[in-house]
Amino acid sequence: MNSAKSKQMKAGEAPEEVANERHDFLQSTVQRLRDRAGNVCSFPGCHVHTHGSAFNGDKAVGVGVACHIKAAAPGGPRYDAKQTKDERRHLNNGIWMCQTHSKLIDADDSAYSVKILRDWRHTAEARSNSLINQKSFTENEVKAAIEEGTVSTLQRWVNRSNDPFETPIAEVMKGYETGLERLDPRFNVQVDVVGGKYHHIISAAQDNVSLRLILQDLDQLEDFWEAERALFEEGRELQIPGAHFKIEGSKLFDAIHQRTHRSGQGVLTMGAPKRALTANLYARSPEGHERAIDTFTCYYTSGSVRTVFNGTALGGFFAVNASCTHDGRDTKFDLTFNLEAWCGKNILDLPGFTRLARAAQNLGKGRLVVEIEVGNNVASFDTKSSPINEEYHAQLRWLIEYLDFARKVAEHCSEHVILKAIDFDSEVYMALRKYARLLSGPVATTRKPGWLCGGAFTYYDGCELSSFESTGIPPVIKLALKDTMTFELFGQAITAPRIETIYTDVEFSLFSDLDAREKPKIELYTTEKSTITTQLQAEDSWMVHTDLSVLGEPLPLSS
Repeated sequence: MNSAKSKQMKAGEAPEEVANERHDFLQSTVQRLRDRAGNVCSFPGCHVHTHGSAFNGDKAVGVGVACHIKAAAPGGPRYDAKQTKDERRHLNNGIWMCQTHSKLIDADDSAYSVKILRDWRHTAEARSNSLINQKSFTENEVKAAIEEGTVSTLQRWVNRSNDPFETPIAEVMKGYETGLERLDPRFNVQVDVVGGKYHHIISAAQDNVSLRLILQDLDQLEDFWEAERALFEEGRELQIPGAHFKIEGSKLFDAIHQRTHRSGQGVLTMGAPKRALTANLYARSPEGHERAIDTFTCYYTSGSVRTVFNGTALGGFFAVNASCTHDGRDTKFDLTFNLEAWCGKNILDLPGFTRLARAAQNLGKGRLVVEIEVGNNVASFDTKSSPINEEYHAQLRWLIEYLDFARKVAEHCSEHVILKAIDFDSEVYMALRKYARLLSGPVATTRKPGWLCGGAFTYYDGCELSSFESTGIPPVIKLALKDTMTFELFGQAITAPRIETIYTDVEFSLFSDLDAREKPKIELYTTEKSTITTQLQAEDSWMVHTDLSVLGEPLPLSS
């Protein structure tokens, strides 16, 4: 009689799963995650509402995403093979996020651990609970309530102590802005003080505002007409010196113009409102896998023809300049990199370099992608469309590799290695590559059997030739560099430890010429068993010199 055998499962053991099967949340679980988070993104400090009513009809719109803390399928971030299907789909394995922040935690190389995401969820749910039966205010409503309290500013000013921090600077500035707005209530005024200069940012407070702008002697302004075209077509800023313009029809502008005209330093800046957006930089492989590099702020303006995006990532290393026409026929994308943005920094503290180095592994056949969140949509640009795509990626990978080798050396140096000068040298690159490999440990190689080296040696009294004969221990030859190597790296000189090479299982022959019996010679040969080990001498150290004159001088060996 045939009987079916079943394999008993140990306690806590997950059942076998179909390869690559996704265990997505049930719709009821998605709803519970959203409700427990209070319909708000759980990313710290985000607090974006993720669902609401559409402007037209009876539909709703949403930007919320139910994310897995431990991935829903193999290969995803924080995947746990021991989880069961029910555990992956359970409420406890989820966190509610907005679209922007969901991409950060769902990237293949997400830096956020399971513990961090669980802490976020706990904090978000606690905040959601604390807001029950509480009133909800927008930022503008809060600002209006605060402004009513400026009547107490004078009392604070008169009664302030000798402590300068008690001076109500913010309230004074707000009073100045309010006074200017009273000259013409049709406008809102914001005043910024930067480097001793006052910037008056004036925007219309009403839909219809009539002014008269008088421009004169514009032909004397270099590139004015090109700048004017960019203003209308793209919303780019256009600057006109005070001597070339006048604004009539507003007491506010009359007062500002009279003051700036007397000093001769006023500048009229016109442009479409510059709005900030969240942008993400990724490296994407041909298979679609993404590695997050940076999240940064991107600004955009829009004109009659196209919308323009500008921003910088990784502390200014990458600069993004993109545009797209309103009819969708023309899209431009320019992503440049410049190491000068990191000048003066310790090369071990370069912004986001670790993520950049990991992402560079995908650039062989992959591409860089910039995604800009615009409302509920995403504007996506990538380097694949560039005619110099391969050359661009090759140069970027070489630069990253150069820096990565230099950072490995810097980790062992006696002093910080600072990025003082942007200078790349192919010979230094080869040296850094060699040292980076040796820093990870001795390098063992082999060679074809044959002659290795030979030469004369000095024979001292008391030395017996029989001492060269085999004693049962394989002969070992150690060769060490006599001098250290010093090279320039980003504006400072680096002295490396000496390199030594150890040959094992070598054979030798001793002889002397008939006409020079007093000068014995030796020749060394490698065999099929010979191994060659190259390593850094342990007693030497890495040294950093700020004085580059040492590059032309022999240095004493360090120990």
